[in-house]
Amino acid sequence: MADRITLDLENRTLTGKKVNKLRRAGLLPATVYGKGVGPFTVQLNARTFSDAYRHAGRTGLLDLNIPGQKSVSVFIHSLQRHPVTRAITHVDFLAVDLRIEVTVDVPLHIVGESELVRRGDALLNQVLTSLEVRALPTDIPSVIEIDVSGLDSFDKSIHVGDIVLQTKGEIATPADELVVSLTQTRPEEAEEAEAGEAAAEPELVRETREDEDGNGA
Repeated sequence: MADRITLDLENRTLTGKKVNKLRRAGLLPATVYGKGVGPFTVQLNARTFSDAYRHAGRTGLLDLNIPGQKSVSVFIHSLQRHPVTRAITHVDFLAVDLRIEVTVDVPLHIVGESELVRRGDALLNQVLTSLEVRALPTDIPSVIEIDVSGLDSFDKSIHVGDIVLQTKGEIATPADELVVSLTQTRPEEAEEAEAGEAAAEPELVRETREDEDGNGA
């Protein structure tokens, strides 16, 4: 595993609406909790957290230093954002025991390209965007890559059971769930046929009118 990021936190005394003072000062209010840990109300530099979140995401372990407490390993459990600016306004850290398995949603990342999609004959249909992975916290992958280059016919698809983790642990999502499939694009022949039918309709109307004129002459 790559070296984990360590964040230095400060104990927080402001709560409720008063935390807006912290945000204006460039500080991010946070809470740390977990089995046998906290909850602790803390704060940290907002920019420092943004950098850490960009590298660790939701599945990367962080080490937190809290004054008066032992260092604790955590996942970023949840974020609150401003409804307009989308700036992060609060973060919850979930403390974990490195010796006990956890179940975490790990994002999926599509790699490769189906030849059918490249030619424009098919569209890629991604049903799942993440999978539940059960493993020790240090073995949780940051992302699971799905190679779709092997989808070279419409009868092929990728299910959860087809995916093999590159780390220790297991996928907890049911094996029969569909992850990726192909959808056929609209055949050009069908489009041409429809266009021909649409063009033919006015001609039929004109013929009928000519017959009516002829009968009335």
